[in-house]
Order: sequence, then C-alpha cells, then structure tokens
Amino acid sequence: MCEEQTEVCATGFEPGRTLPTYEGCIVCGNRQVNAATLGLKFTTDDQGVYVECVPSEIYAGYKGIVHGGIICALLDETIGWSVAVARKKYFVTGELNVRFLRPLPVGLRITVRGRPVAHHERYSLAQGEIVGPEGKVYAEAMGKFYVMGDEKAWEGREYLTFSPGDWDFLGEERVSGACQRGQEGGR
Repeated sequence: MCEEQTEVCATGFEPGRTLPTYEGCIVCGNRQVNAATLGLKFTTDDQGVYVECVPSEIYAGYKGIVHGGIICALLDETIGWSVAVARKKYFVTGELNVRFLRPLPVGLRITVRGRPVAHHERYSLAQGEIVGPEGKVYAEAMGKFYVMGDEKAWEGREYLTFSPGDWDFLGEERVSGACQRGQEGGR
C-alpha cells in the first residue's frame, strides 16, 4: 500500500505557544521529581519548536564538553515536538540520526530548533539543530517519528503537566473534531 505524503505547511504553527511537560523527563522534567532533568520548556515559532538552555557541567561527558547523549536527547525532544504540533498528534521516535559538528561547551547558551520536513500517513520526518549565540551550529539531526495510536496518545496525555497557557493541541483537536462531527451530523 502506498502512503500518501502531505505537504508541510509552516502556517500550522502558532508562534509563542508553550508545550506541556512530563515531570520525570530528562529534558523537560520537574527537578523535584527528577533531580537530573534539564527542566526545559518548549515553545512554538512560525517554523516549528525551539528551546533555549545553558547546559551545566553536570551534563558533561568530558570536562567542559556536553555529553553526546544529552545533545541527542535535546534534538530528539525538540524535533519530536515539532511533528506533534504540526499534526496535532503524539509520536514516538523511530529513528534519530545526529551529526556532531563540533564539541558543545558546557555553560554556553544554546538554542535547539526543530521543524517538520514531510508527513506520511503513519510517520513524519523532522530535522533540527543546536545553535550557539553567534549562529555556530554544534549538532544537527534528522528523525523519523511514528504516530501513536489514539488510545496510547490519550494515555500519554494523562501524565503530562499542563501549566497555564500550555497548548493542549490533542485536547483541542478532540473537541473540534467532535464539534465538526456534530455539525455534519445535524445537516
């Protein structure tokens, strides 16, 4: 069976929307639950998702250099959220290919960006990078993310923490979908 590719449209992003967190996550968790978390909060822009942070020495793999696993986790989370927001669905990572372009120093303020590249029926592709304050790229990634089934997605949504103003796009989609079905049924 052929899977239909849909066009990626940057206009599906609502800039400035923050995303929910999972308190146990190494990237976006709550420090009272997971002392090792980076404790980050992701935000949307007109192209995808981004986060800014300053990794400290506790995330070093070698003295003064951020561990490659932390770099992978940052890119995975960021580009994964980009396809989730674009399609208003939750995803799991199927593949993640990271290119480490140069050592990432601890204590450097970085921006991690992710954006969708292509959507297919069962999966989406996305890319992203870690950029320093002067525009220098430290790592880049491409990932393949599989759509979660509705039941698993709603199960996963239940353990997310939504702060005031966080975008509950999955909940909005369910409500708007129900409203549309109700309107269509009433015709």
